[in-house]
Amino acid sequence: MANIDQLATHKHLIDLSTHSEGDIGLTDDFELSMIFDDILLVEYIDETETGEVVRNGIYVPTNAITKAWRKARVILAGPKTKYAKIDDIVIFPNNLGVTVSNVSVTGKGVVTKGIFLNEDRVFGICKQKDDSTTSNS
Repeated sequence: MANIDQLATHKHLIDLSTHSEGDIGLTDDFELSMIFDDILLVEYIDETETGEVVRNGIYVPTNAITKAWRKARVILAGPKTKYAKIDDIVIFPNNLGVTVSNVSVTGKGVVTKGIFLNEDRVFGICKQKDDSTTSNS
């Protein structure tokens, strides 16, 4: 079984891992309207305004979670994405991708803190549990 981090970069697997050292952003003069290939732009939903990640009610500083998984909402999806769609909640490794902050997106507003990543890097799509269907037995 091949390790995804060892695969050669192809058009459908753009190497975003080397750019995770710093945020990229657009100037106030531009807004993002489309992305290409199988790239996703997601906005973190598991981080507080003070930069802490919440796990089961416990606040974890982001510097302690660099190699852990994260949760985010899909803001834009490239035309070659197969599974993740806009507004899906996805889970993915925190250390792979290109981080962004304060990027204006056409029709969506401003992504204050997010990341570009390949769909191949996503672990899965999740949804919030419906408490009305859980059993008390």
